[in-house]
Amino acid sequence: MDYERPNPEYLLNQIEKEEETSNRGKLKIFFGYAAGVGKTYSMLREAHDLKALGKDIVIGYIEPHARPETMSLIYGLENIKPKMINYKGVKIREFNLDEALLRKPEIILVDELAHTNAIGERHKKRWQDIDELLDVGIDVYTTLNVQHIESLNDVVEDITNVFVRETIPDKVFDDADKVELIDIEPDELLNRFSDGKIYSKEQTQKAFNNFFKKSNLFALREIALRRTADRVNYEVESVRLSKGQITVLATVEQILACISPSPSSSKIIRSAARMAEAHHCKWIAIYVENTECENFSKEEKKSLKDNFNLVEELGGEIVTVYGEDVVEQIIEYAKFRNITKIIVGKNHVKSKSIFKFLKKDISQKIIDYNDCIDLYIIPSSNEKKNIKKVKENSKIDSQDLIKEVLKASCIMTIATIITLFFDYVGLSEANSIMVFTLGVILIYIVTTGHLIGIISSVIAVMLFNYLLTQPRLSLHFYDKNYLITFPIMLIVAFIIGMLTNKIQKQAINSVAREKRTQILYRVSKKLLSARGTADAVSIGIKYISRLTNRTVVCYLVNEDTLSTPFIYKIDGKDGNSEILTRNEEAVAYWTFLNDKESGSGTNTFYGAKGYYIPVKGHNKVLGVIGVSCSEGTLDPEEKFIVGTVTSEIAIAIEREIFLKEQENSKMEIERERLRSNLLRAISHDLRSPLAGIKGSIGTIIENGKNISEETKGTLLQGVYEDTQWLIRLVENLLSMTRVDEGKMQIKKEVELVEEVIYEAIQRSSKYFKDNKIEVKLPENIILLPMDRNLIQQVLINLIDNAVKFSKKDGIININLYEKEQYVFFEVIDNGAGISEEILPYIFDRFFTDGKKASDSRRGVGLGLVICKSIVEAHGGTIKAINKKEGGAIFKFSLPK
Repeated sequence: MDYERPNPEYLLNQIEKEEETSNRGKLKIFFGYAAGVGKTYSMLREAHDLKALGKDIVIGYIEPHARPETMSLIYGLENIKPKMINYKGVKIREFNLDEALLRKPEIILVDELAHTNAIGERHKKRWQDIDELLDVGIDVYTTLNVQHIESLNDVVEDITNVFVRETIPDKVFDDADKVELIDIEPDELLNRFSDGKIYSKEQTQKAFNNFFKKSNLFALREIALRRTADRVNYEVESVRLSKGQITVLATVEQILACISPSPSSSKIIRSAARMAEAHHCKWIAIYVENTECENFSKEEKKSLKDNFNLVEELGGEIVTVYGEDVVEQIIEYAKFRNITKIIVGKNHVKSKSIFKFLKKDISQKIIDYNDCIDLYIIPSSNEKKNIKKVKENSKIDSQDLIKEVLKASCIMTIATIITLFFDYVGLSEANSIMVFTLGVILIYIVTTGHLIGIISSVIAVMLFNYLLTQPRLSLHFYDKNYLITFPIMLIVAFIIGMLTNKIQKQAINSVAREKRTQILYRVSKKLLSARGTADAVSIGIKYISRLTNRTVVCYLVNEDTLSTPFIYKIDGKDGNSEILTRNEEAVAYWTFLNDKESGSGTNTFYGAKGYYIPVKGHNKVLGVIGVSCSEGTLDPEEKFIVGTVTSEIAIAIEREIFLKEQENSKMEIERERLRSNLLRAISHDLRSPLAGIKGSIGTIIENGKNISEETKGTLLQGVYEDTQWLIRLVENLLSMTRVDEGKMQIKKEVELVEEVIYEAIQRSSKYFKDNKIEVKLPENIILLPMDRNLIQQVLINLIDNAVKFSKKDGIININLYEKEQYVFFEVIDNGAGISEEILPYIFDRFFTDGKKASDSRRGVGLGLVICKSIVEAHGGTIKAINKKEGGAIFKFSLPK
């Protein structure tokens, strides 16, 4: 693994931060765990020191304190006069932001970062005022207590039983340029309270009984220290990784446990967990995978899986890295993660190699490679038993051994025949050496392990000596040069063969990892193109099933219960139905409630027939994935695949949820906009008829005895017409409301179209007495499925629209005809027609052309919208066109 390069993510964050803060002021927070620790006092002391250095520094706002030592430090510093706000008869002092922006000092002191401003101020919170000061390049010094950090709000409430309402976002604290911790012992703070240096005696007694208990102060102090330490550790990591500085800076303890398939690794894991608990720190279990892992027996694979499960059970993080040099991978990863302690097991196997004095144990190698990380070596009392098991597991099956010996013999025989042919035709010995070397390489390729390859290397040298050197057919040789040739030939064949074998295994591992990566990429790509939650879940469980060759189910969460499961079965597999029982569903429900994995291969409901893992969203469980384990528990590789695909499924489901929420939000915004438009429209158009009704009735009431009956009748007729107009407006508004809420129900019945038209005309005639309506019907009778009342409303609205924009005493034509599978209705007026500019928009909601109709009223633009909604709900279409000779045609169709 290559950890030497600077981390790109940290570099990008650093660049973005530098760009954002290049012209921005600096924020320094004086941070404490409670009132009275000395935050404001320290801030004012530093202000005097900076003023002595010639800095332009002013006091923006200091909270009035009953603390003489603190308040005395205000004198000698320029002070911006606070703003006085009258709120419910009480004078409130607030920070004068505008005055501070006009003064624009180099540094400004603003106390109480989490303060909530009075109603009517520009910003709701003081931290927003400070953010505005920073934007214009003013440095700000401020104060903050730990209980005012948003993410710690619930923790503080649990400790003190006091809910703190004034909080700041964590980002404000994290993005501060400097944080200075102001800390004193809780006993000393309580003495300050008792002496009356912080609050009055009455307030002190009340504080002692509530927030400022000794136990509370100790807990708050610990939280403040930890929060500050986390910030320091993050800054150290940022600097360390952004510069590619892969060296350990022991700002916080982190433990790395080195594990393997050996059962003795369980002792290492438990030791790491105990040590992490003692140091209150994180711990990581690292496993280095190399080519030798391909030769693991079933027992070793099971042991490795058990060790992984134990790490998860004890709360550790599992990391798998790939590389042939185990020690190098461990050291490099330890430096990358800023590990301070490494735990390894003691190797009790005594080497019987002739190079045993040169061969070093893994712990010795770590010590040689490392000079800054503590190393802990854990002995194992069961190591002898483990060694015996390893030896038993390492025995090669006799049949496999015979097959490999035959393969090696065939290759060596062919190589010998080729070298004899080369010798016969007179080729040099170098060619024969290359042929034997090639033969050894092929043997390493077609066999497993190194034993047969080593033996083949020795046999190749002996055959070369026996067949091709003088004296022939003898292991003796006369030429002293062969004393060098034979050992070199043996070493070259051995090294090349070993490297070939290693490269072959690495290639196999690389192909396997590449295949897994490609599959996971395809899963991710498929899920990105999924449409709907059901599609995403179906794709996800299908790939999990194919990758693990097991039956998979998925339960989605629906109002705190699990839905009917999605299922993907493997054909021909026994036990497909075992995962669908009520007992298995109960295990899945437990996983949902507790947000933890359970079932086969875990310590919870380990007797279940399936392995269950929660589909975790951002802040809730979205569902549960279950994988059948009727043929055995999942190995770590399969668990990794299931976990990865489950995460992709969670992302896809959350994306669908977000899209739905976004759509709902858009609809809500649209409703709000329509509501505003409606109120704006009707407030204008209601004024004229209401004013007319009021004026007419007022005239009759005041001068009823002095006006003629004819005039009185005319006024009452005007009142009647205005009232009818208002009724039609209200009907349109109610209809539009039903359309918006999806409550408009279409109840179709077969109706005689002629009757529907004439009934609509009759209902309209009392409104429009000055126009004549002519109807043109076909000779045959037309029966049509429709909602009679709604279609009549369409016709009434279209007749209303035609009359409004027609000449007085004009003719309104209504035509009816059939064409193919539709019946067409036309309402034609003899007005001026519709402007080509507004023709595409006349069916839009609240659209009007601004012109007044013949009755001196301007509509609110709902009549045609309602017509369109009703016609389209019937499966028809509606449109408007202009006549060449003048006027407009409104045409709509209904399907037969």
